[in-house]
Amino acid sequence: MDNQTPHLSLPLPNPGNSLAEDVLRIRDAFTTLDQKMASLDALLSSDDLNLDTVQELVAAVKRARGDIDAAAGQFTEQKRIVDAQLQILTALASAGL
Repeated sequence: MDNQTPHLSLPLPNPGNSLAEDVLRIRDAFTTLDQKMASLDALLSSDDLNLDTVQELVAAVKRARGDIDAAAGQFTEQKRIVDAQLQILTALASAGL
């Protein structure tokens, strides 16, 4: 299943997916978030004349922060789902199934 976050279109794990499939989706999502953070870091250290006012810089930081907060909330929920799947798989493996 190809669920994505509404704002950044980050790939989301899904209970119907295999664990191997979801690990790759989580990896892609973290890579995208890392790129967003790199952009934010570059923005904060920029000498760009278009960002010459504090207000423009604050607005850019707030836009990026909202994206990060939204994604973090979604990852927390998806981590809970993946952790539950891992518990089930561990129990099955322990039972020899």
